[in-house]
Amino acid sequence: MNNEEKAGLYHSYLLRHDKLDGQIADIKSEAAGRDLNGEQKAKVNLLETQKAEIVRETQKLFEGY
Repeated sequence: MNNEEKAGLYHSYLLRHDKLDGQIADIKSEAAGRDLNGEQKAKVNLLETQKAEIVRETQKLFEGY
């Protein structure tokens, strides 16, 4: 994969990561300062897992540098 392709993938990963961050923020704002309920916690955990996977995939792009 050339650098231009890597840059495109990186941009895509960054957008997905930002979207997940926004979804997590929305869930936390629904709680309005209260503790998250079980459903909200489960959603946040799932989204955090997806973010971690994106980070791993992003790191793979730069292995060997």
